[in-house]
Amino acid sequence: MSRSPGTDHVVLLVSSNGAGMGHLTRLLAYGRRLPDGLRPHVVSLSQAVPVVGGYGVPWEYLPSKDATGMDSGEWRWLFAERMREAVQRLRPAVLVFDGTHPYAGLDAALAASPGTRAVWSRRAMWKPGRNTHQLAKAAWFDAVLEPGDLAADADRGATVGTDAHRVGPVTLVDPAECSDRATARRALGLPAEGPLALVSLGAGNINDTADEVGAAVRALAARGVGVCVTQAGIAEQAAGRDDVHLVRHFPISEHLAAFDVAIAAAGYNSFHEHLRLGLPTLFVPNDATSLDDQVARAEHAAARGWALSARTLTDDRGRAAVDTLLERGPSLAAAARSADPGNGAGAAATLVASLAEGAR
Repeated sequence: MSRSPGTDHVVLLVSSNGAGMGHLTRLLAYGRRLPDGLRPHVVSLSQAVPVVGGYGVPWEYLPSKDATGMDSGEWRWLFAERMREAVQRLRPAVLVFDGTHPYAGLDAALAASPGTRAVWSRRAMWKPGRNTHQLAKAAWFDAVLEPGDLAADADRGATVGTDAHRVGPVTLVDPAECSDRATARRALGLPAEGPLALVSLGAGNINDTADEVGAAVRALAARGVGVCVTQAGIAEQAAGRDDVHLVRHFPISEHLAAFDVAIAAAGYNSFHEHLRLGLPTLFVPNDATSLDDQVARAEHAAARGWALSARTLTDDRGRAAVDTLLERGPSLAAAARSADPGNGAGAAATLVASLAEGAR
């Protein structure tokens, strides 16, 4: 594979869709730490992909099967063709796919570009017995990269013991990049005074106390704590309330100092951002995920004294949990910060760079 002398070499970052932004954000964490001479370029199935443009990274949107309405066979053909075209056009030194299910067609695109090295960025903490058939696809790649998990000791999934290049837990930002409380609140348009909580539990009904979001809001309001949500649909339900605020910013992790506490699901991103960056958190794991073992992750953090964990906040259990969070949260967050092994994103970028060197 020939490339013009003096030009940057492309690292093609490909993300699956997923239920949130974890895959895309993790790739951006790698991409922004690549050394000079390597230029990240994103192709993503996530509709949130335009956010990478804020980091000066070029991007392309490849609609998922659900977004196109195609049947599986039609979409697999579309994916294969788009990936083949992107690899031929960009001639990447390295392709990094982040996801737990490498799509058919990716192997063909790589086979047609023998000068491109390939990395499977594969988060662990799979639910026991799930997704085992995907492990054989490691043969498509030159390396398997596993972003670390602070709850790795509780992992009982299929990736445990498999060959992988393991790095520390990956977050997009580091503590030194985060704003202080006053700056964060100004940036997010939040009140300068008074306690505030970030509630990040996915979709929910703020007015329904039988719903996790509604139960969280009720428990926080009972203690005089304002609520901040990131979904406009949830915020709209709170019309007329001055204790519920919509926050819009990517990445919100830059401004976590705006919040005194958080009530959040235990997905990879929020879990590691909150623990690494010191936000006192009550995790309410989403057990409806198809693969991510959020329950094991949250309960491990609670057992280590880094955070609180509750399977539900409904039936008035939220009030006791919030009381404990307000009382013990700062000491739990300090314990989590003291156990922080550092950001694995730099080590991941180093692995990618070493493969790129071999591809040049």
